[in-house]
Amino acid sequence: MAVIVGGVEDFAVFENAVKSIIELLRGRVEARIICYVVPQIDLTKRIWQATLKCEVSYPDATRLLKECLFKECMELEPVKKCLDLMLERDFPKHLEMRIVDSEGRPVENPDYRPFLMGDVLGTLVLRYLEAYGFEFDREKFKRLYDEMVEYVYSKDREYVVVSPLENFELQRVAEVLIGKYRIRELSEWEIRQLIDHGYSLGHFFSPEFGDIEIRYCVERIVRVPKRRSPDLKAIESFVTVLRLFKRGNVKCSCILYYPRIWRTSWGMEIKYRSELDFPPKYILSIDDVDKLNSFMQEFSGIEDRLPNSVKFAIRWFNKSYEEHDALDRLLDLAIALEVLFGVSDRLDLYIPHFISSSKEERIKISKAIKELRKIRGSIVHRGYHSVEREFVDYIEDVTRSCISKFISLLSSATYEKILEDLRNSILE
Repeated sequence: MAVIVGGVEDFAVFENAVKSIIELLRGRVEARIICYVVPQIDLTKRIWQATLKCEVSYPDATRLLKECLFKECMELEPVKKCLDLMLERDFPKHLEMRIVDSEGRPVENPDYRPFLMGDVLGTLVLRYLEAYGFEFDREKFKRLYDEMVEYVYSKDREYVVVSPLENFELQRVAEVLIGKYRIRELSEWEIRQLIDHGYSLGHFFSPEFGDIEIRYCVERIVRVPKRRSPDLKAIESFVTVLRLFKRGNVKCSCILYYPRIWRTSWGMEIKYRSELDFPPKYILSIDDVDKLNSFMQEFSGIEDRLPNSVKFAIRWFNKSYEEHDALDRLLDLAIALEVLFGVSDRLDLYIPHFISSSKEERIKISKAIKELRKIRGSIVHRGYHSVEREFVDYIEDVTRSCISKFISLLSSATYEKILEDLRNSILE
């Protein structure tokens, strides 16, 4: 069993290696004043403003270290000693290094030293120079060293996956934990990355100024093998749960992900978003948390084995949230209901018996479904039909109730048995 790096002697080996590389670079790397535009965040006023930031930088350090001085660095005695230590401590195994030839076949007995030099020592040097410059400080380096050790010896890599929640607000609670997901406010660093990559958290009043209307995000910590990127689909599942739980046009059109430690890179996916807010706003209060947690647990327990009919109904239900026109929303919801029950007619019987608890409510739902069929037929034959937003919202509530009830029943019955029981209840 390999001994974990972290003792005083091991730290000294890394310290001497990094110091020797920094000394080699000193005098060959020219310091420059780099000025660039960054968003200045004011969370109190909920605005951002582009400001000019100037700092000392060493832009040639990366090129020199990777191209010109790489072999020279590897010949330094402190570096040789450090590379030997990393091999002794099984760094290639812990980092899941895989060396292949030009045809993609694994190389037998590969020399890992150049890769350890680039991935570990080189990264330590460049991160130190970026943060602190050429003046070496043991305590400052120790922070980077400890982070490196945690990264190398963790069994996998932890990514923070964050998605801004659009048209969303928390009430009477600062943050909430829903299963494996945390709803919280975006950090300043996250806001800065989002704005830098062109994601609008509010209105752009000019290229240099904007407000911050989107404050909250959903976060999930995802563990993946060290050489892989995280799966981002989990966030989509959480948004589905929010939408099925209650009304509110919550959206997620951007996902930011970055390593929890050893943050040497990060990524972002942005979907097209033309508008910021679509009423009604999704309001989650402290009174909702327990019920939402229960529904999340119920959904997670059945998600991987959802019948295709329910799965595709959820897909059309989610699609209705992406529509800007009320008629398009209504068509998506109509398809979702037809797919869910496997029929295009007599939904006015199926749905009221499935979700209503009183005669008055059944009559109301039946009337709405008959109107939905009439509108759908008119669209098919005439191409258009005017609809009121209140009617579309009501059909959305009906669809939400139907899908949610299927999810609840599927934990103890098959899809076929649920429909069979429903038909029998109609005939009684």
